[in-house]
Amino acid sequence: MKTVVIVGGGSGGMSTANHLAYKLRDNIKNGDVKVVLFDGSGQHYYQPGFLEIPFDMMAPASTYRPMLRLAAEGVTIIQEFVTEVDLKNSVVKSEKQKINYDYIVIATGARYDYDSIPGLREGTDNFYSLENAISLKKKLNSFKGGKIVVGVSSMPYKCTPAPLEAVFMLNDYFTRRGMRDKVEIEYAYPMPMAFPNKEISDISLKMFEEKGIKSSLGFQLKSVDANARELISQNGEKISYDLALIVPPHKGNKLMENSEVVDKMGWINVDGFTLNIKGYENAFAIGDSTNLQVSKAGSVADAEAVVVSERIAQSLRGEEPITTYDGTGGALMLTGIGKASMINSDYTHKPIMQPESYSFYWLKLIYNNLYWNMTARPVLSGVIP
Repeated sequence: MKTVVIVGGGSGGMSTANHLAYKLRDNIKNGDVKVVLFDGSGQHYYQPGFLEIPFDMMAPASTYRPMLRLAAEGVTIIQEFVTEVDLKNSVVKSEKQKINYDYIVIATGARYDYDSIPGLREGTDNFYSLENAISLKKKLNSFKGGKIVVGVSSMPYKCTPAPLEAVFMLNDYFTRRGMRDKVEIEYAYPMPMAFPNKEISDISLKMFEEKGIKSSLGFQLKSVDANARELISQNGEKISYDLALIVPPHKGNKLMENSEVVDKMGWINVDGFTLNIKGYENAFAIGDSTNLQVSKAGSVADAEAVVVSERIAQSLRGEEPITTYDGTGGALMLTGIGKASMINSDYTHKPIMQPESYSFYWLKLIYNNLYWNMTARPVLSGVIP
């Protein structure tokens, strides 16, 4: 029997497991292949929904489901956290067991390093976890006026457009409450642009001007004074706030931090086309865990999951793997309450931001519900070869 192990039950991990289950259903039924997914949390989260919770666009309970409900037939879920991956000997160890594998896919995502910025945990809020999104919702509901700063502590981070989305949503949120004139909104970004792509940055800055939103570009956060409510940059610049929504620093998962296959930030070195962990033909990494210069977004993880599952299936069928990843990624970017845009890119095309529209907004709302059966459990893979 051949064993495929997937580590991490996020978007990429669950998609990989389910795609493999569909592609290899006969092999699994015959006992020739086993697909094992390790994740100790037991829950699968739709993370894009976290941003929508504070603005009453999505209920907290709608952003997660038990993994056992999402796993396709043939996927073995082990609700334990992996404690060690031995790439050289093809072994994974969890809290209670050890398994030898023939192929492994690491989809452990990113972790938040609050401790690297003094005062960040105590003095700021964010929407990068379910708990923080719920807390932020309460604070926005009771906000009586003042200055709100939306900022990014460092690069890279999950969902590149998310801080911009938050700014535009805040603008409409307080406009609808009839108190926009009582709220000052400022955007603080570590790059000299408002977005890593100049064209999208220019569009965003024009929208800032139209909506009365301030910006502090090139602001590299060093520390937070929670008592004085000040953000302090590397060069001593200070930004005062009443409420600060700051994207925390992101690093690779601790599981691989002592391995020779990660860089100094803990990101796993992979081949950009095959998604193999460099130096290992039977090991792959996808999603936020990698060092690829693509957006750390669910759409990227899902596209990579398709590629990796196809390459593994081809190998198990005795074929030469030919499927490759082309850098595809995209996002429906909220530009307010009732409007959204679409951003698409790949290795050969720079990100393009489509004009905002009501249609994109509704597409976003529809996808929030379709995600569970289109992406997390891609049912069409079961009927379309």
